[in-house]
Amino acid sequence: MTRAPVLVHIGYHKTATSSLQQQLFSAPDAPFATPHGDRKYILSNRIVLPQPMTYDPGETRKMYESFLRKSQDNGQVPVFSHERFSGYPASGGFDSTIIADRLQRTFPDAYILVVFREQLSSILSMYSQYITDGGHGSLKTYLSEPEPNLRRAPMFSEEFYRYHRLFKFYQDKFGKDRVLGLAYEQFISESDSFVETLCNFVGVEHKKREFEVTNEKRSECFQILQRFVNFTLSDNQLSKGALLPFPNATRRFGKLSRPIGRIFPSKLDQMLKDRLVGRIQSRFDGAFAESNAELQSLTGLDLGQFGYQLPSTTSTD
Repeated sequence: MTRAPVLVHIGYHKTATSSLQQQLFSAPDAPFATPHGDRKYILSNRIVLPQPMTYDPGETRKMYESFLRKSQDNGQVPVFSHERFSGYPASGGFDSTIIADRLQRTFPDAYILVVFREQLSSILSMYSQYITDGGHGSLKTYLSEPEPNLRRAPMFSEEFYRYHRLFKFYQDKFGKDRVLGLAYEQFISESDSFVETLCNFVGVEHKKREFEVTNEKRSECFQILQRFVNFTLSDNQLSKGALLPFPNATRRFGKLSRPIGRIFPSKLDQMLKDRLVGRIQSRFDGAFAESNAELQSLTGLDLGQFGYQLPSTTSTD
């Protein structure tokens, strides 16, 4: 097997990225190595955040030359993993191709891992994450596209969830044989098979390992309270102009999610979740079927078995 010189994992968001980063790529007994451990924000600061006219791929590559050499000398695949590499869902992934271009110019020899998640499930999970990150809008507000003909600022766009486009973009940038697409649902149902496929892709030995849940889902009831806190106390990019700004209000209140979440009846929590699910299903009924058909063709995955929307087939006598 030929070992990949570099692996870049771009997400998407809400696809077990934390589990992969913490329990596989950074595990001491794994055939992978990461440059910053749990300080992945450094990758974002260096690769995602620079203004387009200021990014220097050569300088960024130099920062990692020592890490790349050490990893390869140790027989490990160096991994650069950050879900922000695929864009940010709440802003429609406006910079996803900019980041892809930066990654290609910085690591032209990289192999690419893209992990997808069924769109309706992903949107629901990302809406909760948006609240956790500091947003206060309702689901309707979160999904809205005010002044779509102007787009003065990035906003939610369902185009972000037509995964085949970004996947094809990476194939064109790096080559079809160096871009692997896997489904989050594969990881949930058969994590060992998921990891084995990845290891074969990058040319390293696969060893069975168990994964633990890293990010516990918050109660829907608690998230309603979090929205109120974000609106009144948290002045951040997702909730500007707090009535009574308080430092780190979102993060501080979020630490209470587990004890407060237990107070509410599970039936109430399920009712609120069902209402959100219903609204998302109504809004995006069939919206991603054609894209998923394209994605199946590009990846070879059977997405239908995981509940992804696909075009309906009709038979005629």
